[in-house]
Amino acid sequence: MKNEDKTVPLDDPGFLEAQAKREKALQELSDIGQEMEKHRKQHDVEMDDWWNQLTPEEREAAFYSVCKRLYQGEIKERGSYRYVLYNVFGFDPGMYARGMDCGYMAIHNAIFDGEELVEMKSVTRFEVIDETGRAYTKYLKDGEGIKYSLQDDKRTLKVFIDKTTWKEDL
Repeated sequence: MKNEDKTVPLDDPGFLEAQAKREKALQELSDIGQEMEKHRKQHDVEMDDWWNQLTPEEREAAFYSVCKRLYQGEIKERGSYRYVLYNVFGFDPGMYARGMDCGYMAIHNAIFDGEELVEMKSVTRFEVIDETGRAYTKYLKDGEGIKYSLQDDKRTLKVFIDKTTWKEDL
């Protein structure tokens, strides 16, 4: 039997010392996490206070500047979360977590998914693939389009192929 395969008794001094170190490290990590959350909330309050102290013109300028950069990075350049933070806004990596804290990563992901849905409006072939391969293929005729709908508590994806309903969202 190899040395590392031996069973160590629960009252072994080495095991107890290792267990105590592990518990201390876990408590320190928990403390750090709580401190980070406290600072995140404090920063959030400070940013709301900063926003509320701006003049209407300063708010408009801030809004315009942020939206312009988001449009550039997200829509025109289709950049990743990091790309937009670092290359479009010019932030350093320290801003990565702040972007998550304020919801930017969720916005980035929603924009990316939304852009893919917009691109799907030009689909001319619809395929269903399963373990056997192409189970269904439909080539759309001129004027036909596809509309997608989530139903049954978002557990069912329905796809409608026709000449009218797909245009409703345009």
